[in-house]
Parts: sequence; structure tokens; C-alpha cells
Amino acid sequence: MISLVMVFLALITNVIAIQYGHGAVRAAVDEAARFGASLGHDTAGCEAKAEEILRGRGGLLRGRLGDGVVVRCTESGGVMTATATGAFEWWAGGLPNVSFTLVGQAVVEEAP
Repeated sequence: MISLVMVFLALITNVIAIQYGHGAVRAAVDEAARFGASLGHDTAGCEAKAEEILRGRGGLLRGRLGDGVVVRCTESGGVMTATATGAFEWWAGGLPNVSFTLVGQAVVEEAP
């Protein structure tokens, strides 16, 4: 019975870690899109900002949890779009990865 409870607690902890990772990636794409859309920045700045937020010093997803996350930025029609794709692994073997795609957008600022 104790072993079953320990497995259950490990799975619950894994669900919490996956939810945290999802929120961290959401924050990164939103902030990166806003940064890339600000005056004087571009798609390269957008991707660098996302990388800094996720894996930089004090990043939200440093380590194994964030290894499978990739952020790409594009600009089209005056809108900066940051798209993150990736998957989070379960700590228990035999379960499929939790795949996701998150998108953040911001209107590109124009010089006055």
C-alpha cells in the first residue's frame, strides 16, 4: 500500500511540474512577442528574449524539463508571433510525452 501511495504522489508531482512548465513557456512566448514587437527589435531579439527567459541566468526552465522546448519568432502583417513547440516527459516510463504548441502575439510598433 505504501508503494502505491508513493507512485501516486510521484505522478501528482509530475503533473504539477508539467503545469509549471506550461505556464513558464506561456510567459516566455508572451514576453518575447512583446519584446520583439517593440521599436528597434526584430525576430532575432524575440527569440533571444525567449531563450533568456527560459534558460538564461535565473531562467524559468533550466535543466531537463526545458530541453525539448523550441521558440521561433516571425513577423507578418505588422504582428510579431512567438511560437513555442515541445514536449514534457513523464517521470514514469511507458506514458506518452505531453506535447504542446503555444503562441504569443503582439502588434509591431512603428516609428512616429
